[in-house]
Amino acid sequence: MANDTVWNYVNDFLAGRINRKQFWALTEFKYPTHQISFHTLSALDCLKYVKSEVIYD
Repeated sequence: MANDTVWNYVNDFLAGRINRKQFWALTEFKYPTHQISFHTLSALDCLKYVKSEVIYD
């Protein structure tokens, strides 16, 4: 886990202390070091593809 703060958010969500909307608000990219790692197929099933964009510098 690259960031213990993110792990705390995951624990809070799983324990029911915060809801899904609060969880995602807290885990938005505020710093470039935030990382979330999914280690099981069931965790990946929670993701939904929305869109992609091509960015040129």
